[in-house]
Amino acid sequence: MGELVLGGFRYPADGSVVAVERMVLAEARRTVLFGPNGSGKTTLLRLIAGTLGEGVGIPTAYLPQRPYLFRGTARSNLYLGLDPPERRRADELAERLGVAAIVERSVTDLSGGERQRIALARVLARRSSLVVLDEPLAPLDLRDRSSTALGIAEAIGERTALIVSHDRDTVAVLGDRVAVMIDGEIVQTGRVGDVFAHPRDDVVAGVVGVGNVLSGVVESRRDPMVRVRCGPVLFRAVGEHEPGTPVNVLFGAEAVSIHLPADGSEDVTSRVHDSPRNSLPGAVADIREVGRLHEIVVDCGIPIVALITPGALDALELSVGMPVAVTVKATAARAVLAA
Repeated sequence: MGELVLGGFRYPADGSVVAVERMVLAEARRTVLFGPNGSGKTTLLRLIAGTLGEGVGIPTAYLPQRPYLFRGTARSNLYLGLDPPERRRADELAERLGVAAIVERSVTDLSGGERQRIALARVLARRSSLVVLDEPLAPLDLRDRSSTALGIAEAIGERTALIVSHDRDTVAVLGDRVAVMIDGEIVQTGRVGDVFAHPRDDVVAGVVGVGNVLSGVVESRRDPMVRVRCGPVLFRAVGEHEPGTPVNVLFGAEAVSIHLPADGSEDVTSRVHDSPRNSLPGAVADIREVGRLHEIVVDCGIPIVALITPGALDALELSVGMPVAVTVKATAARAVLAA
């Protein structure tokens, strides 16, 4: 897998808003630029797109945070700036994003979500090697986000993309990788699950929230729960997706409890099918301080991260390599669509 190396972004000249000397994007992957409001995400995207500064010198399809539509019909805005092949692609994307039936309506009659999807179809139809999207799901109703996220992922295809979001669910749904931005700088980049499970320091942990993102496929559904195969582990979570659907299972490290196995005879995985708790055997892989708490990484065939107090650490007498069991309430875990 190749890399697209960007850099030299400072705004203003003193770098007080953005100071990114080097940013590496995995080619043909979707990287979500994640951080709190005011961290400089939108400014960095504008610098990359060239609406602020000179851009990066490669064809870039850019969706601003508040895309503007001109007077006229939705179709005239859908086709704006596109050549004939791109217009045909825009029509296909309008269909995929659920707005094909409204293209003859005036833009003044469109809802915020409809306007956003028209703008998305236009931007994603461009033949550009780099796609940059600023909060593409933010204006949409919850019921429209999953289908739109899938449409975005399909339209990006094998292109390289950078997508801004301050929403953890959007990171999990749209991102192959995540770049965490704090105070104008990129402070950590990596796979979504790795960064969320292993923030590099207390500051990053405070922004992303120490947590777990498990990739898997739904094996069965029994409303309101689904059972997800995550590598060697079966995991129950709240969800409404059909069997065979790729999902990410999200839950906080604070939702994970660590126990000492009562004895060597109990198979704690046997309770996962008939209990609202996920119970998994494992071994302590790492222990780290996170502020006044401790982050415990347990190898259960997949890494599960727990956040416990110093008192709990002392009471359990945990050490690396020690066999333990982890439990997570199924209602504390959510299965979200993986685009």
